[in-house]
Amino acid sequence: MKRILFLLILSHNISFASHFMGGEITWECIKDTTNPDHGKYIFTMKLYRDCDGVALPTGTQTLYVWNHPSVTTISCNFVSANDISPDCDVLNSGNGALDCISNPVGAVEEYIYVSAPISLPGAPPVGATPATNGWHFTWDSCCRNGAISNLVLSSTTSPSEGFTLRASMYQYIDPITGVVLQSDTCYDSSPVFNESPKTIICTGYPFAYSHNASDVELDSIFYAWDEPLDDFIAPYNPPANPAAIPFLPGYQFDSPLPGNPNLDSQTGEISYNSNTSGHFVTVVRVDAYKCGQKVASIYREIQAVLISCPTMPNGATNNPPTITPPVGSQTWTTIINPSSGLPSYSTTVNAGALVEFNVIGQDLDLYSANPIIEQDITMEISGGQMANDYITDTDCENPPCATFVDGSGAAPPISSPSLVSGTFRWQTSCNQILSDAGCGATTNIFTFLIKVYDDYCPANAITIATMKITILPALSQEAPDFQCATKNTNEDVTFSWNHTAGANASTSYLIFGSSNYGGPYYQLSSVDYPNDVYTLDSANVVGYNHFYLKQNSLCASSSMASDTISPIQYSVSHSDVNCFNGSDGRIAIDMQSNLIDPFYYYLNGVLNANPVDSVFDNLSTGLYTLALTNNMGCYVEEEIFINMPNYP
Repeated sequence: MKRILFLLILSHNISFASHFMGGEITWECIKDTTNPDHGKYIFTMKLYRDCDGVALPTGTQTLYVWNHPSVTTISCNFVSANDISPDCDVLNSGNGALDCISNPVGAVEEYIYVSAPISLPGAPPVGATPATNGWHFTWDSCCRNGAISNLVLSSTTSPSEGFTLRASMYQYIDPITGVVLQSDTCYDSSPVFNESPKTIICTGYPFAYSHNASDVELDSIFYAWDEPLDDFIAPYNPPANPAAIPFLPGYQFDSPLPGNPNLDSQTGEISYNSNTSGHFVTVVRVDAYKCGQKVASIYREIQAVLISCPTMPNGATNNPPTITPPVGSQTWTTIINPSSGLPSYSTTVNAGALVEFNVIGQDLDLYSANPIIEQDITMEISGGQMANDYITDTDCENPPCATFVDGSGAAPPISSPSLVSGTFRWQTSCNQILSDAGCGATTNIFTFLIKVYDDYCPANAITIATMKITILPALSQEAPDFQCATKNTNEDVTFSWNHTAGANASTSYLIFGSSNYGGPYYQLSSVDYPNDVYTLDSANVVGYNHFYLKQNSLCASSSMASDTISPIQYSVSHSDVNCFNGSDGRIAIDMQSNLIDPFYYYLNGVLNANPVDSVFDNLSTGLYTLALTNNMGCYVEEEIFINMPNYP
């Protein structure tokens, strides 16, 4: 019965498949414990098509699930279709714009399908073959475009070779407990692509781009070329079924474009210099590693269309804009890609550093000599740590977020004739190198793409600058904000402190004590975040009258010491109201230690300024809140009930 359903799906897709250009499958893990769907996954599939043909279906699409014991399919509902063809100036360029409605030949449309939250109970298996290792999610269709320039196809008009899109989820072992995590606890989201695929590019100049993937859990990610797959009939058993489609001589899966393409495994930058036009199938795989274990693989297949663009009306060649190197407080290294000669940039900072730089895009091309008409150029930026609105530094998954605005504070896209500029600002912190994985082995490499393009038709001339920022552990941590040490009548000492910026699950607070202010000091205890109050019983603080704190975390080694504090000790006495001899209620405080630092006394929020002993008279029956505070922020509070005895 399953075989029959599968054949029906193939038949449904034949009508549009020759104009299908590729796609990708990703998933999101719902980790919010307040969400009723906590522990489930949402899958997203994106399909890309050449608009010169039948539209893709807007009905529900089915992902097939392989190796899972109970879940065999996932339904993805159609969400939207978006024309992602280049925007351009038709009038001044003298050429028509690619458009899915009025000029569809070469125009590109993106279709998005999203599943409802779905549970995947169990754990992905570990197998000896690609087919048996992990859970695999696929969508396939027939048939490919006969105009493809780099694959061996059965026909140039109606080839039988099809497509298989895929993604894989792998088993994960908790590095602390050694236990295989169950997937219905939802421990991992896949990487996602932050940049739309580049599908229509002019030949004749060096070009570099990246799909710019990132991972919300800060898993380490690596890029690699991979093979395009044919469609198939169950069971899923690559590389036998579906089979990889072979490449024509001069091309191969890891060199699928003309112009000596190069793929950077860390940044994902693809760079080449082609004078050859055509339709070229490319597949890029992104692997995510959590604590050194591969937990996900996603694939983006896209058909790059390289065209020989016409000259401008004045006969000049349309050149891509230029982008200046980043100018700021950091030291940037320029890397020249050997395939294209184009630069990319990298810098290394310590967690807690502010990364800030300016960048300028410029295009000197003119549409005509009289009158002079400058090209409008646009600047955009993408990256996993970018603020969603480019402005609010808390508006991303792992804040602080990077922001990017022009001189007037406007967010991208930033457009202007001939010249555009923007300022990148990112206040880094330990959040960028630590996650909840439990091992500290998260990515510390973050990639941002600054893209500047003109408004030339039919394809914009584009320059993309890759900015790689590597974050190392902080050189030192801020000293803990030690607030208070109080000693009770049993001689137990209670410590309290405030968390500093960047404190996280890996932070621990170390308590040191000494009998002399000048030391030596000895570590008495270690307290894990998020605790900010801790009591040592009298047996562990015998003879110790001076204390300070330090903090450790995976972000940095031990911090500087906090201020040294001697514990305060006080007693409170009170007398009830007595209406027989005329005495009112009374509260008295006796400060028995640490009298150097003055304390302030409040009764129900009202200050009593006596710096040592405080007596509150004229009290009626009732519950009173007594508070003590000093200049360092040490704060203690007690509740006392004043009673009037019953008449005998």
